[in-house]
Amino acid sequence: MTAVNNQNLLQLRFIQQPHIEGVKPFFDHLPDNPYADGAFRKRRYSVLKFVDNEVSLQPTKAFVQDDSINNFQGNIERVYENLETDLINSDAFKHLLTEFRAMTGIEESRDIEVHQFRMLAIESDTPPAPEGVHQDGFDHVCVCGVSHENIAGGELLVYEHKEAEPCFKMEIKDGLFALVNDREVWHNATPMNKLNADEVGYLDCFVFTA
Repeated sequence: MTAVNNQNLLQLRFIQQPHIEGVKPFFDHLPDNPYADGAFRKRRYSVLKFVDNEVSLQPTKAFVQDDSINNFQGNIERVYENLETDLINSDAFKHLLTEFRAMTGIEESRDIEVHQFRMLAIESDTPPAPEGVHQDGFDHVCVCGVSHENIAGGELLVYEHKEAEPCFKMEIKDGLFALVNDREVWHNATPMNKLNADEVGYLDCFVFTA
């Protein structure tokens, strides 16, 4: 899809599975989330720089979104544990950062914010994105699918504007890299349900922003 100003609204590519397998085990170590979405979203969050193939962790800061962007947890300072050192120094994770920078064209000096999520299906129609149709307040937002287990739903939805019907829908498959122009379009995800009610159901993904 291309806007009249020639800006890409959505870019898609798939990451080779060995890179996805390299980061997958780190999602089993995600801590509990003390905020309003904690019942169904475990997460870590870090601000990174990626220069000369080396990742450096930037000072920890609270993650805050204005309530005009996030009507679920807007204006709330949220502090999460950083991504694990072994993860950010792994070749597999560096490959993801390389792909993100290649797709966005951002300079090495730019900070990259990374959210690491496990989204749990805990009841009927659990929302992966409780704020609904939204923007995140960045130039670039990229969803990277890592793993899914025992779920239906959780598809990525993209909208021309907040009140529109979705113009794009796609399953967040393992290895999917979906880069959204956050200044031009809106996004959301479909509710998740367990396929087998007696087993754990979840979707693991990274969200990269810059």
